[in-house]
Amino acid sequence: MTIGEFARRSGLSLKALRLYDARGLLQPVRVDPASGYRYYDPEQLARARTISLLRRLEMPLGAIADVLAEPAGQGHAIRAWWDGRRRELVDRGPELDLVLQSLGAPTGPVHPGHLGVDDVVVRPVEARTVATVRRHVVQEDLVAAFASDVLELRAFLDAAGATYGTEFWVLFHGAVGHDGDGPIETCVPYEGAVVPVGPVVLREEPAQTMAFVPVTAADCRYPQIIGAYVALETWFTTDGRRTAGPTREIYPVPWSDEVVVAHVAQPVA
Repeated sequence: MTIGEFARRSGLSLKALRLYDARGLLQPVRVDPASGYRYYDPEQLARARTISLLRRLEMPLGAIADVLAEPAGQGHAIRAWWDGRRRELVDRGPELDLVLQSLGAPTGPVHPGHLGVDDVVVRPVEARTVATVRRHVVQEDLVAAFASDVLELRAFLDAAGATYGTEFWVLFHGAVGHDGDGPIETCVPYEGAVVPVGPVVLREEPAQTMAFVPVTAADCRYPQIIGAYVALETWFTTDGRRTAGPTREIYPVPWSDEVVVAHVAQPVA
């Protein structure tokens, strides 16, 4: 069959068939060397319809390749992918609650780590010198990016003979998520005489008043940590409070499942 006839009988568009050919999912049995026309065998219709059904499930092409590579009758790959999708939906339940909350609609049962304005702590902080690096990063690469930056900054401070503790900060100078890639600024507070090198910037973070929301280990991951941001934003919008700098995540203590491992914080004007 010509590609046009195969498209009509399989329900796939010409664009989709060309894409699946390029990805090795559904290649024509013959390509005319002179004209470049693609020809398909009627026996390929079953594979084409399977791909179409999988795409209706919003399965990515890489996962479809895994499903099609399995021996007939097994289905392990699609079951594993589907179980992952269900876990993802459960994990993103807090995001749904936040949307419902923003719409003023009832939410599901509040989990033990639910945060509100009563969890905000306000206190003065002293001036600190910090070594910093900036970068643009998307949500899925955020943790790996700032963890790498912390290692780079500590290695730089070690080489310079400076002293520092366990604390580090991640400042968000722009949105990081589906619609933004920052930038973020990773900071390590230090003491000592240091000369900046390469991308490392040395600056002083001034003395200021800071509003903090504590985050436990259970909530220190996306999207659960968004609850801390919502609590902080809600606090600022109450009584006309104003911010005086970017939101930040402060990691002040070694990791533990039972204690606060981070703060979401923002300077108060």
